[in-house]
Amino acid sequence: MTIQLSENKKKKRTREEKNKLAARIVAGIMAFLMVAGMAYYTILMLASAVGAETTAAGTQIIDTSSLKDSEDVLISVGLMYGSNLTTGFQTTTSDGYTIGVQQLTGDKEFDEIWDLDETAISSTADANLSKNGLTYLIASSRNETAVGGYHIEVNCSDLDREELEDLIDEKEDDIEAEDLYIIPAYIAGEYALRIGDFSSVSSAEDYIGAVEDIFGRYDVYTVSPTETAVSVIDPYEARILFEFDCGGEGEELGLKAHRDQNGNTYIMTPATNVYDGVFCFKRYHNGDVDGVSLINILPLEAYIAGVLPYETSNSWPLETLKAFAVTVRSYTLTHINEHATYHFDLCNTTDCQVYKGAGRINDRVMEAVLGTAGKVLTYNGDIVTAYYSSSVGGVSVSAQDAWGGKNDIPYLQAVETPWENYMVHNNAFWMAEISPTALLDRLHTAGYEQLRDAVENVEIIQLAKNSTYVKTLRITDIHGTSVDINYTDNVRTSLTPYVKSANFVVGRGEVEYTENVIVTYTEEAEPEEEIRDEEIQEESFDKDYGYINLEDAYVMTSESLEKNTSERTASIITGSGTVEHKKRDIFVMARNNAASYLGEEYLIYIEEEKEPEESHNVEIVTDKTTSEVIYKIAHAEDEDNFIFVGKGWGHGVGMSQYGARDMAEQGYKADEILMAYFVDTKIVAYEKSNNFKN
Repeated sequence: MTIQLSENKKKKRTREEKNKLAARIVAGIMAFLMVAGMAYYTILMLASAVGAETTAAGTQIIDTSSLKDSEDVLISVGLMYGSNLTTGFQTTTSDGYTIGVQQLTGDKEFDEIWDLDETAISSTADANLSKNGLTYLIASSRNETAVGGYHIEVNCSDLDREELEDLIDEKEDDIEAEDLYIIPAYIAGEYALRIGDFSSVSSAEDYIGAVEDIFGRYDVYTVSPTETAVSVIDPYEARILFEFDCGGEGEELGLKAHRDQNGNTYIMTPATNVYDGVFCFKRYHNGDVDGVSLINILPLEAYIAGVLPYETSNSWPLETLKAFAVTVRSYTLTHINEHATYHFDLCNTTDCQVYKGAGRINDRVMEAVLGTAGKVLTYNGDIVTAYYSSSVGGVSVSAQDAWGGKNDIPYLQAVETPWENYMVHNNAFWMAEISPTALLDRLHTAGYEQLRDAVENVEIIQLAKNSTYVKTLRITDIHGTSVDINYTDNVRTSLTPYVKSANFVVGRGEVEYTENVIVTYTEEAEPEEEIRDEEIQEESFDKDYGYINLEDAYVMTSESLEKNTSERTASIITGSGTVEHKKRDIFVMARNNAASYLGEEYLIYIEEEKEPEESHNVEIVTDKTTSEVIYKIAHAEDEDNFIFVGKGWGHGVGMSQYGARDMAEQGYKADEILMAYFVDTKIVAYEKSNNFKN
């Protein structure tokens, strides 16, 4: 049932409403001026972004209702959380919403409690809210309040839903006659009615006598905003449609779109990405940040289908997508509750797996997911942790050499991948040059502050077992102070963004390299000193970031473009103020870059094949008799600089995404692809695995 005021009824405005109207007019004028000031720069930026991938806007979403068969396993994905909170979040549907109580633990049950016919709503923190366009912010003063957080409440805890609907129908005209409106609510597990929205208790009390007269036997009192309540608001009319507050004890506001003719329940975000399943809004406080976190809860197979087009491409060979579906499903089921602190299983970024909803699901993705439904990789009966990265550069690396740990993982060993055509994949063969002082700055950022001055020497001490990945890298400054960077992924992240992987060679002024992989270490060499896990300076990640040089980035304001100058962080202006983020966590949109930062949304750029570009002077050394290339020498532009030449992009453990595509193009099937990367594993239904049953 939808509660709306008649559009044909002209009502007098109260003092409270007049103040709100004035505030909205002022805000509208300011918004117009800001938009006018930004227009010139926006046009320039949009022009420069031609060629970047678009979101799901204009995309015809196919029928994915068959993916709901996996509702025995529900996955919760964090879309907005932590420092990315907003006061409110607008969504749209084609046919309205079902409101429910969403459990975030256990079976993640959704219990229906109300219906709304509105197709556009904002879910916001319970507070005095100001309004800028269709965006809500917590008001800094009463005068800025467009929607008040104070109400008159009618205690209807003895009524069920049908009885409450009857009461609303009975009293609605009388309430409207007082220039107020009725808000259905669900408070502490019981139904209630709230009347009007006010900016203070005192302004609400002006009407409490009239409400008592209308509702007679029911207890009537004023209520104030709480830190656990969420309001559902009409973004156009600035009216509250529903209020929810169950005290933040694991029962949160859930929104599900009404089913379309195919049984799909699609919800669209402001970035025009489309999601199936439930949107759960939970109040969250983090220092000065107060807003609602957004969690998407959906069946396992629907989630897998929402990952595939963003971690690979929906145009890749079917056998690649099938192999990847099994890999993603295995990774997912071994990372349940990965983000339990935030009350969801997995995030939607490269920290876990990139997930953007249903916008890019096509028939090929559906065939890959449904054709492997429920299938996972197992080792000795347990679902494996199936890591993957963009490319490995001809050979992978073991998990133990990448991240350390006392126990070696049998199915995550170094594997040579001669089928991987890394020389034509963008970013899979790369060169980078860095000055001694810039390298020092980067290592300080990574935590190696023992180094006191410019870097004098970079030396590869140890390679990973059966791999060309660098396991121990020694850095020495001009004073003779040395530090060892241990484990391959720590080597990579410590030198990012200059290196794409730890599969490299390095020299000062010049370095010899080959384009083919030559594994010279068949047995692990003894390190010069024992490697200790606590020496790792920086967290390793399961997936890979796309990077852009943020020293060359600008922040757009209404008046100018301001250059970013911070060494370690970037300032992002949000509706709640300026937030500092580590640069490694920021995605910036460009025609030729990996991703873009758009609040909780970002675009993944699928790279096309290209001929390898050698940006430095390269000398070719050939056999004088056969004229075959023996090796090449890359020369730095400045002979005092260090030059890195490497292969692969990412941590290099497990599957290579581009390598899996190369295998499929060479005629290999999905199971052959999986067995090539994950040693001695078996493909089974997850219900039959040991760790799922337990």
